Amino acid sequence: MAFKTWGPDEVGYAADLNRFWVQGLHVIKPADETVTNSAVLQNDDHLLLAVAANTDYWMECCVLYNAPTANDMQLAWSGPAGATLEWSNNGLALGATSAVDRISRTALGIGSTATIGGSGGDAVCAMKGLLRVAATAGTLQMRFAQNTAAAATSVVIKTGSMLMLTRLRA
Repeated sequence: MAFKTWGPDEVGYAADLNRFWVQGLHVIKPADETVTNSAVLQNDDHLLLAVAANTDYWMECCVLYNAPTANDMQLAWSGPAGATLEWSNNGLALGATSAVDRISRTALGIGSTATIGGSGGDAVCAMKGLLRVAATAGTLQMRFAQNTAAAATSVVIKTGSMLMLTRLRA
């Protein structure tokens, strides 16, 4: 949706503010978060945002991470009851051997889990999708884990990772 162009002496009403100005939500991860020896998805402590009922959002999430090539990583989303999220992970495909490798663009839903390739060093996963919240407001939250549990290595979601939602309709 385009932003409104305001004319001279035009009055801004509350509905205008909600529709044209209050469109974006974001959070930037303030600290690293680690999972070791677990392939069970856990909620990310920082990459979550409250969402309004009966509202559509464009979701973008830039995940800075470090995962070993032998273990890889899982990413998923949880949301309010009745919400849908059609998304793609745009992350390294399994079997990646460096941060410059094949990318997976598989279409996924809110209940789906993406398996992201570990590069053995720092890498980026740039997820995008359309979130449609039904009649129940709640929280959109990223979840992650190792793909193959290993006690000797960890998956790290790094400081500076970002989740952004842009409201498309109210």
